[in-house]
Amino acid sequence: MLDKLSRILGKAIIWAFSGALFGGFFAGMLNYLLIEQVPLWLALVLASALSGMIISAFFGSMLVALGGTLTGILTAISYQILFASYQQPLLLLGVALVLGFIAGGFFTKREIRDSQPLAQTGTGLMAGLVSGPVLYLIVSNTSLIGNHWPVAAIAVSLVGLCYVYLIKHRPAILGSPLALEIGGPLVCGLIAIAVASVFWIIGESYLTVPELGQTSRYQGVLDAAPMGLLGGIIGGAFGGAMLEILGIRLEEHIN
Repeated sequence: MLDKLSRILGKAIIWAFSGALFGGFFAGMLNYLLIEQVPLWLALVLASALSGMIISAFFGSMLVALGGTLTGILTAISYQILFASYQQPLLLLGVALVLGFIAGGFFTKREIRDSQPLAQTGTGLMAGLVSGPVLYLIVSNTSLIGNHWPVAAIAVSLVGLCYVYLIKHRPAILGSPLALEIGGPLVCGLIAIAVASVFWIIGESYLTVPELGQTSRYQGVLDAAPMGLLGGIIGGAFGGAMLEILGIRLEEHIN
């Protein structure tokens, strides 16, 4: 019994970390899309899909994801230093993609074959696309849209459940030789874009000066992230514990 409980606790903690990353990114992305006046249904689908794509890369291809993260951070910092008065986010994201693509080419074939980054990321994207409409039905029939943590908790549970199923039934093309060839550079570039965009949002939020009545329209993105992170932790921990209770070993199906 103690051994079973320790495995449940361990799986819950692991999934809670992934859920926290998902929840924070999901809540921020959702609020950004809503600020840009994207329809609610589309915002939920896009936030679920993009969050699922990014977090599945970290979950299944940590080395490639870390390479993209480092590239995105360095690109964003360099951009803020060199182009402080030249606010062109598309330039930032384009440079992050190119540099991430270059950095992803340095991974060995063995590392790419073992982690299969494109298969992981593609599966996360599909899981988010499948979960998005279901999440919209839940949110649109309740009053949860103003509560960031329960929406994030439900989102991470839905996307995680779909990921567990789809990782075993993913399209064969995601594991093809071509996918292995472009997987490292492409996923590294996508992660670099995601990280650089987060830094850009943070930089934009610093334009807020409440004493002078000056506020940034993107401040709400950062305000939503902490509660999204909390919801992700709760949803992730619950999902991880349930996987262990049901005896589902996801790691057997990752490669």
